[in-house]
Amino acid sequence: MGRRITRKQLKQDEFVTTVDSIIQKASDNWRPIVAGVGGLIVVILGWWLISGWMGNRAEDASYLLRDAIASYEGTMEQGGDTPTSDTASAETQFQEVIDRYGRTDQADVARLYLARIWMGRGDVEQARESLLSLANAHRRDALGELATLNLITLRVLSGQGEQVASELQAMVAGVDQSLPKDVALFELGNLYEQEQQTEKARESFQRLVDEFPESPYRFPATERLRELS
Repeated sequence: MGRRITRKQLKQDEFVTTVDSIIQKASDNWRPIVAGVGGLIVVILGWWLISGWMGNRAEDASYLLRDAIASYEGTMEQGGDTPTSDTASAETQFQEVIDRYGRTDQADVARLYLARIWMGRGDVEQARESLLSLANAHRRDALGELATLNLITLRVLSGQGEQVASELQAMVAGVDQSLPKDVALFELGNLYEQEQQTEKARESFQRLVDEFPESPYRFPATERLRELS
């Protein structure tokens, strides 16, 4: 009577047969296999080199942007009350960030600062176009919110306060999500205060304090309420 072959032995035989088959196929097709492995190595090496290059670009862009912001914000001189800024140099430096690193986040931050410089010297249309582009490109992130806030300031200064108030109310209601509700409430309160609608300003600030206790705008809103009391 023959020896009974167990399930374990069957699996071992299948494994050995499979390994032999793989080795035989590898032997018959070693050239395409080597070529495929070589291609994979090239792809991995290329990805590593590109990642390192992009990381270095981002680092270089950040250093250049930092210097531009330092020029824009200025430095405090000994005995001075306010920092001395060099807007002309800052404008050149921000433009250099854009020219050299145009598709990076650092370049978009430079565009935001340039828009502020243009606003300051009255280049309203140029500033508006840049801010609109940033707001659309960075929806629901911090840079987009900053661009939207600068747009609001620009439009209020241009006499569009009533229209801006309606849009801010839509943001507070959640119909328009261009800004978080607490930010929209704070800007709405500021707008009403500028237009000397004290009661509406107080209502906006109070709602922010009551409904958004964790908001970073809660403290300045509380201060405004004290000033308006």
